[in-house]
Amino acid sequence: MSTPLSFQGLSTGLQTDALVNAILQQEGAPVQRMQAQQAQNQQRIGALQSLQSNLTSLSSSLATLTGTSFGQQTVTSSDSTNAYVTATASGAAVGNYGVNVSQIATAGRISPTLSGGAPTNLAVADPVNTTVFTGSSASFAVRGTDGVIKTLTLNANNNNLYGLRDAINAAGAGAQATVINTGTGTKPYQLVLTATSTGTGTTSGVVTLADVTSGGAVNTLGITAGTVDSMTAPTTLTGGLQSGAADVAKDAVFSVNGIQLTRKTNVVSDAVAGVTFTLKQGGQTGTTNLAVATDTNAITTAMQDAISKFNTMVSAFNTAAAPNGALYGDSVARSLVSQIRTAISGVPSGLPLTSTYTSAGGVGVKVNQDGTLSLDTTAFQAALAKDPAAVKKVFAFTGASDSAAVQFYGAGANTATGAVGYNITSYVAGGAVSGTFTVNGTNYNLSGNSGVLTGTAGTPLEGLILNVNGTGTGTLTLSRGVGQSVQDLVTSMTAAVTGQLPQVIQSVNDANARLAQQILSGQDRLARRKVALQAQFAQMEAIVGQLQSAGSSLQNMG
Repeated sequence: MSTPLSFQGLSTGLQTDALVNAILQQEGAPVQRMQAQQAQNQQRIGALQSLQSNLTSLSSSLATLTGTSFGQQTVTSSDSTNAYVTATASGAAVGNYGVNVSQIATAGRISPTLSGGAPTNLAVADPVNTTVFTGSSASFAVRGTDGVIKTLTLNANNNNLYGLRDAINAAGAGAQATVINTGTGTKPYQLVLTATSTGTGTTSGVVTLADVTSGGAVNTLGITAGTVDSMTAPTTLTGGLQSGAADVAKDAVFSVNGIQLTRKTNVVSDAVAGVTFTLKQGGQTGTTNLAVATDTNAITTAMQDAISKFNTMVSAFNTAAAPNGALYGDSVARSLVSQIRTAISGVPSGLPLTSTYTSAGGVGVKVNQDGTLSLDTTAFQAALAKDPAAVKKVFAFTGASDSAAVQFYGAGANTATGAVGYNITSYVAGGAVSGTFTVNGTNYNLSGNSGVLTGTAGTPLEGLILNVNGTGTGTLTLSRGVGQSVQDLVTSMTAAVTGQLPQVIQSVNDANARLAQQILSGQDRLARRKVALQAQFAQMEAIVGQLQSAGSSLQNMG
């Protein structure tokens, strides 16, 4: 692209382009100041958004710490081979559990009857080409150990062993059909029905398959005849082929600390609160000791992550708040960081002064000179070993009831702390529950269902969730740990519409939008001014040129 020729100063010798630029530079100073302010605002927005992101990361880390980490536990088994039982724990009472497994739960099934090692029923030579019934159709009924009866009908399109298998499975019965190729004998393809769940169920562990074809059995698989009261919605089934003695389902039989228990499944989570046992093999002659303990390493890792997130926030803010930084002199950002620092180093609200630990500093969290935090892991793990529940109270929202009728489940940002008296006046298992709760001398009536009471919005009990299992009176002690306080603060600070940080960011964005309009207006004015100046200087050059020509003419005449 060629550069336009400039004939500036041909008459006057003046660098008119430079003069125009100098004038525009002077008159454009306000626009330049607005552009500089816009850039500075944009840097502030970026720093505030970074602060918001760091606050959110800190809150998420604390939520993990207060929500799940303190419930993490380890289970150590006396059996290194885990031959009979294994266990996991979360929120269980710390201690030892001696388990003996007499019998594991099995699933009921129907399998071919063998004679001399060869199947006498439920077996064919060819699962595709060997028909399983004579006539135009055949109907069957299946009942698993859950007691549910399903019916199905085969026709010419699926008159083979695979067709029967698929029809049974499509019926949705409580038993699953499979075809197994044994690879031996004249009828290697064998049909097996297995209950979909372990345990004796409602049929004493028996699975039933019956040929309910009108007029009697028509199949060639040895499935005996039976009857149902309805082909579309059966409720009763008589006759048919049933589980043999060796195939009848069994319930699990085991003991925990000497108490014998039975369950229909081998994964047992309701024997000991917070502990899940997995039964693997019966016939145990001794006892497996399972020691449940607090997972101090997992909690320490979660605590270190929260401290790391806090330090990231503080370090980033310190850099941005330094002279020439994007947040230098920003009182809003400084106030927010100060509130977070005060909350995490403060005393949990509502926590009795008689508690084993009453601050993060008391469990090994230290404040460094630059405002960051560090963790004395030895002190922290020692505190966990001594009283993990007390350490949790320092960080999480917790509730303790002095009556078994009421158990704390959860709370919210607006839930009051301290002592709350209660009187559960009505309770029906699985039904309605109601009671009166007293906060600072004021009574609040709560009602709920299925043993759950929820605090009313707009009251000091807002967000409170309680599990109730009976009537009675007592006191509920509620405390908000420092970790929960920080989470509540961050939620308030970063809320999309009402949060202070989003509001400040929006106000700066609005200011930049106004500046953008003013800059455009200023630039338009300068563009018009440039055209005008160029025209003035061009006119001046023309006039000077004319005068110079006239002067030259007069001189030549003389």
